[in-house]
Amino acid sequence: MKSRASSHFFILLLIVFLTAVAHYSIYYGALIRGYEASWWTGGRNLALLGVLAVIPIILRVIFKYKGNWTLYTVVVLLFSLGLTAQFRLFSDPEYTSRGNKAEARKAKIKTLQEHYIQENYSPEKKRMMGLEPTDPSPVDLSKQTPRPSGVGLNDILFSGKTLIPLFGIFCFLCAFFVIRSDKALELMQKNGFLIVLLTLGPLLFAAVTSRAGKSIGNMTPWELSKIPFLIGFAAVLAVLYKNLARTYWGIPRAKDVVPLVFMAILPFFPFFVLKDFGQMMVFSSVYVTLYFIAVRRFPQRFVLIGSVVLLVSVLVVSALPEKTQENIPLLPTLARPVKKVLPDRIQQRFHLWLDGFNPPTPETAWWKDSYDRYYKRLVERNPDLPEMLEQDPNLQKSINIDAWFDVLAFQPAQATYGVASGGTTGRGLG
Repeated sequence: MKSRASSHFFILLLIVFLTAVAHYSIYYGALIRGYEASWWTGGRNLALLGVLAVIPIILRVIFKYKGNWTLYTVVVLLFSLGLTAQFRLFSDPEYTSRGNKAEARKAKIKTLQEHYIQENYSPEKKRMMGLEPTDPSPVDLSKQTPRPSGVGLNDILFSGKTLIPLFGIFCFLCAFFVIRSDKALELMQKNGFLIVLLTLGPLLFAAVTSRAGKSIGNMTPWELSKIPFLIGFAAVLAVLYKNLARTYWGIPRAKDVVPLVFMAILPFFPFFVLKDFGQMMVFSSVYVTLYFIAVRRFPQRFVLIGSVVLLVSVLVVSALPEKTQENIPLLPTLARPVKKVLPDRIQQRFHLWLDGFNPPTPETAWWKDSYDRYYKRLVERNPDLPEMLEQDPNLQKSINIDAWFDVLAFQPAQATYGVASGGTTGRGLG
């Protein structure tokens, strides 16, 4: 099937339209709950998508580009989903509040209660509640006074959420024109290892100085490092892929495999320091995909790709919660040495994914420090708590549950209940 720029342009217009509908639904849902979502934010999001929708036509008509636009369209679709989710979250005063989440939640509940009373209560019931005894009537949102969003035009123009996507679009266009040059491709192919080394230094510094997964203020600069890392791996693969066809019992020569493996392992060090297991999984998948494209012989694919899959499987199985591992005989014993090497954050994530509603015991290695800090804060507020624990040892279980859902499991639990409440059609969104 031929990838026409015009076809993708209409698909992108459809994405913009659906995003507009989603934004309006969120805006209307916010009015129902007594607060206002920013029109400026919604307009900015649609303008960004509009720019991305027009780019294929410009590149096709002016610069005669006849390549495939499928990947580009998928990226814009994912970007639209991200913008919609952010618009929903960051317009909600409960989500954005730093210290008054309970008050913001109560305000939304109160507004919904008032609307329900107006629409469903009889005049007698309203009189008993001290309200004006009017007949049940639909709520006219145009006559309501919602809580203003507080986001103005200046906030949008100079926001990082505006400037960073624009900078990203600019970088995309620059990369498009650079990659079209054979000299640029040859330069990157010959200097792939140097590109990775130049990226690795600043990335390690950012990883070591990071706090709570953030560095240089509140940013994640290592996201940009993915591009040069993949360029470096692809460059080495482009040089060696012909030599990889020379195998002995399906295994390529060591002098061809070692540089490839070395280049593949380099990016894992900073992400291991960052304790970012997700990034390591992403790189593993991309490396396997690039190798699968470059190498065509089945024995080579089976040996190297199978080795990567085996390594990732060992790490994943070792990170599983103990309750899950206990279902397989001897698995907890075999996984224990690997589990000790894995960062605490990786084990936390797997426990949240697979057994999130059951907190680990306070003695669990990766959970103990968080529990102790939470318990210390409780003791500062209530010095009699240690004596109460001596009198009732079961109280520790309640404290552990509260700590778990307060420190780590609050957002996943809230999301789970939200999805269950919304059902298939997403009722309650906004």
